[in-house]
Amino acid sequence: MRQRNYWVVVANVAVIAALAGCSDNTFVAPTAQQDAASSSAPVTMMAAPEGRPSLSLSGTGPSNTSSDFTVGPQGGVFFVGNHAVVFPKMSICDPKTSVYGEWDAPCRTIGKPIQIHAVVRNENGRTWVDFSPELRFAPSADPSRWVWMYMYTPDARGATGDLSRFNILYAQSIGGVTVDDAASDPTLRTYVDTRTGISVRRIKHFSGYTASAGRDCESALGECTSDTSNGF
Repeated sequence: MRQRNYWVVVANVAVIAALAGCSDNTFVAPTAQQDAASSSAPVTMMAAPEGRPSLSLSGTGPSNTSSDFTVGPQGGVFFVGNHAVVFPKMSICDPKTSVYGEWDAPCRTIGKPIQIHAVVRNENGRTWVDFSPELRFAPSADPSRWVWMYMYTPDARGATGDLSRFNILYAQSIGGVTVDDAASDPTLRTYVDTRTGISVRRIKHFSGYTASAGRDCESALGECTSDTSNGF
């Protein structure tokens, strides 16, 4: 739908330019890199899919902690420090029968509860959370069937303009290189609630993620190593 609207706008601009005799003004279409960046850049919560769950975070949890929680086939909401993960029903692929890394491949979901361990650490201006075991989640085109991660980002309150510093990025482990995986999959983009200070996005698997307070990316794929980010 976005691409269709884009071409309609281009067509209208071209017609208006021709009628006005503006032959000296050249319209430059966005490059593939610019298009990828715009489709993955964080936006306000008002643009989030209707199927996302509603959740509030108080920010009163510990900043350095570890926790164990058990998720069954029915899913649920689970808090880790000041952050949370929301699992819909039948959303976790059975690690015994699914291949980790094949994010969009159909899978058989778990038939019994599975235990998950999370470690939260603040290091060098980042808050890192590492999950085990490695899990991937059942693919779906319906946002209400996605696994969502919520991160408490109080600096986002009242933020305007560029929200990239609150982007939730992927990281393989605590202290690892961060990657903007939304650059290749717009369904993974981050939505920022500038009223409550919460960032949220879809996740397809467990490892680690970061909400960056500033980034230095070299490409549209967005490998970022800012020392001023908060990790999740």
